Amino acid sequence: MDFIKADEIRDLLNDYGIEQDTTDENHVFLRMSSGHSVQHLALSVAGTTCDAPKGADRQDITEETLPSIIKHLLYKLHNNQMVLVPVGKWRSIFDIVAFSLAENEDWQRIDAAASVELNSRDPLLADSGDLHLLEELFQALVRDSETPDQGLVLITVGLPVVLELVPGCGLRLSFGNEAIAAEVREVCTA
Repeated sequence: MDFIKADEIRDLLNDYGIEQDTTDENHVFLRMSSGHSVQHLALSVAGTTCDAPKGADRQDITEETLPSIIKHLLYKLHNNQMVLVPVGKWRSIFDIVAFSLAENEDWQRIDAAASVELNSRDPLLADSGDLHLLEELFQALVRDSETPDQGLVLITVGLPVVLELVPGCGLRLSFGNEAIAAEVREVCTA
């Protein structure tokens, strides 16, 4: 995984119809605009409610199934490059996973290179070789994150899919076409 400048994903965001939604200066959410082929799914941990775009399908899940759903989604999408963008600043993400990923050598290399990126929202670019690291990162965030600024957005390159981990709540997913939506829904309900 490598940090890239935010400008480098501008075309990707435009192609997928992804817009920034800011509730305050500390949180920047990336949302796929609703269109005739865009579908949204909110997977909420029982007892919580994830905000979702109007018309989104909603599904309750248990907290215990969330890690396996994320793992299956990552494996389903792993043939593509993926872009990770924090909802807050990277510092929030790195601080919350520091203990959980302390033994992961791949994460430690990224952590060492991140010192100039901690106060930014510059994306991290990952590819299929980073699958296990992505899985560990998301598992650590599911376990340890508590506040909205510790949320993380994953956008696939080549497939119009946006996955957002919402701390303490679940996942928000958006799909750019029906075929992809059907495939991902299958993973979420399996």
